[in-house]
Amino acid sequence: MIQWKKWFTGPGSCCLCDAPHRASSWSAVWERVCPSCRCRLHRIDSPCCPRCGRAGIGSLCEDCLTGPGGELERNVAVLQYTAYPRELIHLYKYRGREHLARPLAEMMAERVFSAGIRAEAVTCVPLHPQRLKERGFNQSERLAQEAARHLGLPFIPTLKKVRSTPPQSKSSRWERMAMLEEAFQSSDWKRIAGRVWLVIDDVYTTGATMVECARTLKRAGAQRIYSATLAR
Repeated sequence: MIQWKKWFTGPGSCCLCDAPHRASSWSAVWERVCPSCRCRLHRIDSPCCPRCGRAGIGSLCEDCLTGPGGELERNVAVLQYTAYPRELIHLYKYRGREHLARPLAEMMAERVFSAGIRAEAVTCVPLHPQRLKERGFNQSERLAQEAARHLGLPFIPTLKKVRSTPPQSKSSRWERMAMLEEAFQSSDWKRIAGRVWLVIDDVYTTGATMVECARTLKRAGAQRIYSATLAR
């Protein structure tokens, strides 16, 4: 009896940093995060921009008021993009910690469900083939596959990036939108048309990537497009 209890309740480890943490593998994702990690993660709750998910704003933010983006109904994000989420994403994308996709995507699925978003299919922001070859995997695709599994939805990779774009970290929102124009194509109009889609990516910065993905899906006949990111 004692052995069975240990199997359910510990010893265990944090699902993010692997530090010892007494939490069952059956526990909800936030219960599997150790106190040290939890205090460094700032979850986005109300108030936030109802369109892009920016924290601390109870109405549309300035970017959403002044910029394009009508094709994207709404973005929701789990975490503010502070130092520790940035570190986790870096470990996941570049340091071989690909197993982080599971807990991070579970957080995203929980956020999507609690926000009342009811999509019919999940897709992801694609990488250009050259970038995919360099990195070895698409971090957004792994997150999308896991999130779709938790949401009980099909994952369908409907988007392709057909034009390589330079790094955008130092570009303004308008520069990013110009660079990304016509950079994506939809690969399967029959499966896209008439459906409500959820697009997954790791970080929402200016929204240019999500808006262009939504625009591409809309041209292919999608009914509505929502997006979810780990960080904002």
